[in-house]
Amino acid sequence: MKMRLLRTFAMSVIGSMQPSETPQDPLDLEVITLDPQGNPAKSVYYSYGQLLTLPTVTVKTEHDPNTNTPAIYTGIYLSDLFEVFGADASLDVIGANCLDKYKQYYDRDYIAKHRPILLLKFDGQSPDEWPRASQSPGSGRHGTMLGPYCVVHESFKPTETIYEYVEEPRIPYGVVSLELTRFAQSIGRFMLKDSGNDPEAIKGQKIVTGGCISCHHLGNAGGQFALPSWADVAASAQNSRDNFRKYITDPHSMNPQAGMPAYPTFNDDTFNALEAYIKAMMPIE
Repeated sequence: MKMRLLRTFAMSVIGSMQPSETPQDPLDLEVITLDPQGNPAKSVYYSYGQLLTLPTVTVKTEHDPNTNTPAIYTGIYLSDLFEVFGADASLDVIGANCLDKYKQYYDRDYIAKHRPILLLKFDGQSPDEWPRASQSPGSGRHGTMLGPYCVVHESFKPTETIYEYVEEPRIPYGVVSLELTRFAQSIGRFMLKDSGNDPEAIKGQKIVTGGCISCHHLGNAGGQFALPSWADVAASAQNSRDNFRKYITDPHSMNPQAGMPAYPTFNDDTFNALEAYIKAMMPIE
């Protein structure tokens, strides 16, 4: 009965939210609905105040990975945002777009496993009072403001380990907009067309969709943070296997300005899986 009452309350709040068609404030959250081709079809803006009226959750984490400190999070489970934003049944992925064109995708499987939260308050503070990120100095995102929005987890336990690759939490900061999209037009663009032939290629696919696509794009899917498209990355792996491997394990040794984090633990098995996936995907559009 209690859950039913909470659900009824949530629906009444959601129904009263009227987004704006134009931004009114720097903290307005843009929500973009994509068409079946993955192109923006509609954009609306929700104010920070409107988001605070939604049913929120407050949780404590012993270690916030962006600041390396304990924290108290207040926010909205991403699983609730499909309904909040009026997504129809075909829209089964939320994409988080960052100021620096980094992107993370949240399909319903990841959401169910890890319960990500759209952060509204950090230690009770509004976004303009949030600390700066201190994580990953080698990623090119060190020292960046966490706001206007970011995605967090109360706790994170990897569910995918492939050789020396371990699933990482999807915790983008500097989030300025959310996309409502379809699996086929987001993560699905990076999936093998025939996924049953090579188990090593499937492993490589999981590594790529779990991490690489947040920076490297394929058409209008994936992040735009890194200049090389995924097709360019794949071509480099085909043309120079040694350079491809060296760049991933130690990108700064090849480009001092590289924004990519290093993966020095990747071994031959990990790279073989990546290269099997790339070979199976070729030619990449």
